[in-house]
Amino acid sequence: TFPARSFNNTLLLNLLHLCGTLQPTHPATGRKILAENYSLAATWKRGEDLFQIRGQNGLLLCGIDPLPQVCRKKEVLETSDQVLESFYPVSPTIDLQQVNVYKEEMNCTGFRGNYPYPHAHTLYFLETADPNCKLRPEQFRAKMIMFTFGNALARAHKLYGTQPQSLLERPITVQAVGTNGRIFQFLVFQLNTTELSGDDGIKNQVS
Repeated sequence: TFPARSFNNTLLLNLLHLCGTLQPTHPATGRKILAENYSLAATWKRGEDLFQIRGQNGLLLCGIDPLPQVCRKKEVLETSDQVLESFYPVSPTIDLQQVNVYKEEMNCTGFRGNYPYPHAHTLYFLETADPNCKLRPEQFRAKMIMFTFGNALARAHKLYGTQPQSLLERPITVQAVGTNGRIFQFLVFQLNTTELSGDDGIKNQVS
């Protein structure tokens, strides 16, 4: 028998290899490359709180061209009328780890400025076999959302600067695939705004 982590990784790499064999009929696949263990950092403020996503999330498929946006401008503008759910009186940040941050404007896609494949396309997540770190399905999806958002935000800061933009000229789309070797989870995140200080205005979208 193989350890679950090793089996999951082999299964995923084999599936990606099969996708690679489609290049003769789908030439666009040749404009993408896999990156492993790159370091991401994305920082933003919400109210008086400073947040940062930082670390390595595993395998990333990135490309020369950006992914097309999933939701069109009309749908994006309609998000202004949506009301976000409240956890009051519980703080929505109650489970987040508090650390000392010395570089408040720390934003990094993990790649140098002249990297020929600058656009994050698809992140791949493998569920750990360690019972002490095992995440419930909703926690696993939350991790997927967190890193797709982080990759999109870091890219937006590189393209448009770190000053909040209420509506991006071109939304940034990042996909994610997560698996435990038996069940696959998929999601698509579209970053429409980097104005994240409050609940009003344009919202970002995930499906």
